[in-house]
Amino acid sequence: AGREADDIVSWLKKRTGPAATTLTDVAAAETLVDSSEVVVIGFFKDLTSEAAKEFLSAAEAVDDIPFGISSSADVFTKYQLSKDGVVLFKKFDEGRNNFEGDLTKDNLLTFIKSNALPLVIEFTEQTAPKIFGGEIKTHILLFLPKSVSDYQEKLDNFKSAAGSFKGKILFIFIDSDHSDNQRILEFFGLKKEECPAVRLITLEEEMTKYKPESDDLTADKIKEFCNKFLEGKIKPHLMSQDLPDDWDKQPVKVLVGKNFEEVAFDETKNVFVEFYAPWCGHCKQLAPIWDKLGETYRDHENIIIAKMDSTANEVEAVKIHSFPTLKFFPAGSGRNVIDYNGERTLEGFKKFLESGGQDGAAADD
Repeated sequence: AGREADDIVSWLKKRTGPAATTLTDVAAAETLVDSSEVVVIGFFKDLTSEAAKEFLSAAEAVDDIPFGISSSADVFTKYQLSKDGVVLFKKFDEGRNNFEGDLTKDNLLTFIKSNALPLVIEFTEQTAPKIFGGEIKTHILLFLPKSVSDYQEKLDNFKSAAGSFKGKILFIFIDSDHSDNQRILEFFGLKKEECPAVRLITLEEEMTKYKPESDDLTADKIKEFCNKFLEGKIKPHLMSQDLPDDWDKQPVKVLVGKNFEEVAFDETKNVFVEFYAPWCGHCKQLAPIWDKLGETYRDHENIIIAKMDSTANEVEAVKIHSFPTLKFFPAGSGRNVIDYNGERTLEGFKKFLESGGQDGAAADD
């Protein structure tokens, strides 16, 4: 959950008190509903029933939402329930959601997960923990400057599409004008002038990005893009810079997404690559040593020293999780990749290369 004061208070209440507050009258129910952005209440004529027990199990599993439980006829009447049920109350979108189906803990948790967040969430420092901490790991992002004249229309289109993907895809809006969000634009290879734009990302073991074929931001086009993704019909979007004309003129060759495969997996060459980020301090410290290494092997018949800006270029063959990452692609047909884990010194690199990628290699996972 979040680290705001309200989030911490809510968490402490759930940890120190009962999983669900017993609501004996309408006043108690109204107080609970008013107390938080999202509240879940179970309505059970018999508080010892199996359904009530399943509800309390679900309440124990959720830290950041207050739960209430009531058997009061007045409370049933107040919230228009004639039989046992569960209602999620919220201060956004449709205001409330009634649970339907077989009342089990797992079904309740799925229902809460699908309805507890707004259809569209603005990405801010406050909402980030809920976005990243949630169970929905597929996010579609609308990069939209609040300053554009049709801002509300585009946001409404996005929201209109969101209703079809509750519990499957999280719809997130990012103000692309805001200075705090520039690093996110860079991560997706977007410039401010290219916004409004849509991207989709999955946050499973590997972060994978997807880009719609069309720049059309109508609700129908956004729905079509999401449906194609869910059906597995869209390939990941891999960023690449344009290949510089002089990419191979310096001792350290410059790789981008477009020439990576043919250079790194050239069967006649041993290729040692630094994957770096322009803003990374460790990469800046390594740069003069890497340049010296390039100079050392400048005229070598089968060793190539190269570098790639991994903030602007992505390749399917390797996933980069930190900077700098050093990988060796030995000659041969096996498409082998060896991680370097030795000293980041000129001598360490030379030993590694002269040993055919063994002295300084990382242990196999």
